[in-house]
Amino acid sequence: MRRLDGKQVVPFEHESAAEMRSRYTHCLVDVGTGDGRFVLREAREHPDTLVIGVDAVAEAMTASAVKSRRKPAKGGAPNALFVVSAAEELPGALVGLADRLVVNFPWGSLLRALVEPIEPMLRALVALTEPDARFLFLLNSSVFEDEDYLQRLALPALDPERVRQDLVPTYHRAGLVVEEIQELAGDAPHRTSWGQRLVRGSSRTTLLLGGRVERRA
Repeated sequence: MRRLDGKQVVPFEHESAAEMRSRYTHCLVDVGTGDGRFVLREAREHPDTLVIGVDAVAEAMTASAVKSRRKPAKGGAPNALFVVSAAEELPGALVGLADRLVVNFPWGSLLRALVEPIEPMLRALVALTEPDARFLFLLNSSVFEDEDYLQRLALPALDPERVRQDLVPTYHRAGLVVEEIQELAGDAPHRTSWGQRLVRGSSRTTLLLGGRVERRA
């Protein structure tokens, strides 16, 4: 696994991650963070939290990683960490760190993992967390109203009945206990660049799935 040190991509081991985690009361991991602006904002607003953004594309996070290195008075955030990793490579060095796990408007393999759903990848997300962690997933549910688009992506529908019948039990087997299911119109609770582009000036909706991690023996 690798991380961004400013513009440089450097190796990253679990020992380093655990040492960073020990400095903070809380740890939030944002999987599929994109440009990392959500991570930077959360880190600035919550200095007691190590905020980790994970994305396969290092270049997308570079601007935020560079800003995080500035002095706090100039917008820096020493508690922001940007990790370069595909979802399929998790948990890696991040195993067992998070007490909050978020996925904001995923696409590609991460979207497929949450929607089909793919239990091994859900278990990999669970492996990022501490016992009794909380999770929040935000999905662009408007995409699933376009049957032609779904066929092109080979994704199943995402109606409320299927969420309850298929997603909730599979999530539970993986260790994710869904306690909240909401269809949101307009602004979502997490302000992300991608999320704002999705909902601004449109009738698009967001599916919120939230709950707790339940470790299994």
